[in-house]
Amino acid sequence: MLFITTIGIAQVRKQIQGKIGVPNASAADVLILNLNTEEEVKSNADGSFLIFAKMGDILDFASPNFDYQRLIIEESAYNQNQLTVFLNAKLIFLDEVEIKSYNAVGLGVLQKPAKSYTALERRLKTAGDFKPIHLLGLLGGSLQLDPIFNAINGKTKRLKKEIKLERLQKRLALFQSFFPKEILINQLNISPDEVIEFTYFVLEKPEFITLLEARDSGKMLFYLMQKQVQFEKQKQSDEKN
Repeated sequence: MLFITTIGIAQVRKQIQGKIGVPNASAADVLILNLNTEEEVKSNADGSFLIFAKMGDILDFASPNFDYQRLIIEESAYNQNQLTVFLNAKLIFLDEVEIKSYNAVGLGVLQKPAKSYTALERRLKTAGDFKPIHLLGLLGGSLQLDPIFNAINGKTKRLKKEIKLERLQKRLALFQSFFPKEILINQLNISPDEVIEFTYFVLEKPEFITLLEARDSGKMLFYLMQKQVQFEKQKQSDEKN
């Protein structure tokens, strides 16, 4: 009974106080994820954090400023309610550049930035996207014929498909600039044969597209960690079926 009781106590998750140490840098705003519970916390200005965990839980540490780190809660950290982890700062080399920006918003010409269109989007705008409301033009004698003709001959539908593909290609290029193949394999344990499949798996998620467009690399990394678990479960389920 004592043995069973001891095991039961060891399996209880409790709040552990953690401390992130980095040489000559601030350890603030590092995202910490418990992969077993999917709980997320962020480190304070001094690098301290609190997270619920038990022995054997896996914690991931991610930040745009530090190398990715993963560790397992050991018995000593669990019993002492204390955890210390040291992160290495990323080395970023930048060329010296001078940036001058002039735009219509800054000069007070426009209230907000003008929307820019790609070549395909301009072609679609020129071709016209037929909608039933265009038929109201009959009442005023100004019915637009181009949108109707292009809807009939399939040009509008084809342009929409090409624009969708163009946007996907841009997102793919942006995604690969943040997460090259090597990072997906070495840090997220994605099989080399499944890198492309996993990439398109997350690029279909609206919430990830929002993070990608915001270029929030820290939150994107945690999102990918969560989706990696879901991706593996889905693969296993598909193989069983």
